[in-house]
Amino acid sequence: MVLKLVVWSILAFLLMPLVIIVLFSFHASPSLSFPFAGFSLRWYAEVLGNAQLGSALLKSLTVAGFTALITLVLGAAASLAWLRLGHRGRALLEVLCLTPIALPGLFVGVSLLVLFAQARVQLSTVTIVISHVVLALPILIVAMRARLALFDRSLEEASRDLGASQMQTFGKVTLPLIAPTLIASAILAFAVSFDEFVVTSFVAGTETTLPMYIWSMMRRTVTPLINAISTLALVFSVAILFIAWLIGHLRRRSAVAGRTVS
Repeated sequence: MVLKLVVWSILAFLLMPLVIIVLFSFHASPSLSFPFAGFSLRWYAEVLGNAQLGSALLKSLTVAGFTALITLVLGAAASLAWLRLGHRGRALLEVLCLTPIALPGLFVGVSLLVLFAQARVQLSTVTIVISHVVLALPILIVAMRARLALFDRSLEEASRDLGASQMQTFGKVTLPLIAPTLIASAILAFAVSFDEFVVTSFVAGTETTLPMYIWSMMRRTVTPLINAISTLALVFSVAILFIAWLIGHLRRRSAVAGRTVS
């Protein structure tokens, strides 16, 4: 009983800021203090009519889309390499993947900024996408590791024994088995890119993504308009993660059903 109370208390502590953000996004008054003046949708109406916000949102969606696509392609290649590596090679790849995740975002942002400066690459949308891929690809590989560990290599060997070429084996055996995990991981990469702020602030140059736009508004003043934007971004991110979970859940159910039938 005490342990359950502690767990629920921790969850309440973690979720309370989100609840407050959502609550004050409906506040009728520009003030962010109690007592609550009543519910209103005026701030959501302002969000929909804000052209600069729409531009920043479009930029974030574009960056996240390219990040997910590139991460998906590189993740597929990395998964094939992981399947063919020995124990030491897999351990080395996992360490290399965990390093960008473990490093502080400030360090990664400064490192990428110095790299682009030394390479004389102008800061733009391209540098943002490259930086987000650096952040998202290790997460994708780590997320796929559990699924790949259960991959049965004998299926590929059976396909080759039956006369299929290496490309045919990949297209008809390997890819269908790892595709759900790849898609779910790419959706996760999309969510990571969409919400990224720290690294983006170093490599964006004059470009403005949605998190950077919210930060620029908060530097002037904090109003329920920011709460409304944050609430919509939160709902969007949760929806993306739910889709990723649903794909994985359906994949596991189909796998269990297949084993039951066999």
